[in-house]
Amino acid sequence: MLNLDAAKRVQEFLRTKVVTSPAPVVNTVGGLDVAYSGGLAYGAAVTVAVSSLKLLDSAVSISRVVIPYVPTYLAFRELTPMIRAYFKLVHKPDVILVDGHGVAHPRKFGIAAHIGVVLKKPTIGVAKSRLYGVESGESILDPATGEVLGKVVTCGERKLYISVGSYITLEDAYRLVQRLCVGGAVVPIQMAHELSKKAKAIKPRRFDAWGEALFDN
Repeated sequence: MLNLDAAKRVQEFLRTKVVTSPAPVVNTVGGLDVAYSGGLAYGAAVTVAVSSLKLLDSAVSISRVVIPYVPTYLAFRELTPMIRAYFKLVHKPDVILVDGHGVAHPRKFGIAAHIGVVLKKPTIGVAKSRLYGVESGESILDPATGEVLGKVVTCGERKLYISVGSYITLEDAYRLVQRLCVGGAVVPIQMAHELSKKAKAIKPRRFDAWGEALFDN
């Protein structure tokens, strides 16, 4: 179960830790995604070279699902499998792209912001649908204040909703996602998505005390 009052307080506290700052030199980018099957969460992480868009590293973490899906509280369900997969990467990326929202969120703290703050890494939310805010041209605006929360990127025939997670500016995030859009998909996100789907063929039998799958070498 998820205590929504406690989860809301966590989001409201941690959103004060979001940092908007210019991105460092970006040579590598990461993608994080989660797929589900049979009560298991399959977290996937990839690292991709920006110059060639070639896969440099990948990792999967399989965990028992313990938190239900609750809209606007996605991080409490998916953060653990995503971060467990991320920490298995040998080659950590300079910037992380997350399949989800950053500050374009009712409490300005979606899963991409949560991961950015926890890892203290430049992080971008790349979502397939708008969770919060109104569209005005290429911008996503807070309906209460008019603040720009994100940008709309057209990738092939699909609209994607981009917002800052942490440690990057919205303009830097926007330009980077545009650069990574190839053939109608954002490459690191697509690679992580394909990896998480492929991993669902794995049916582990052993788990550690924290619910993560164990594998014999």
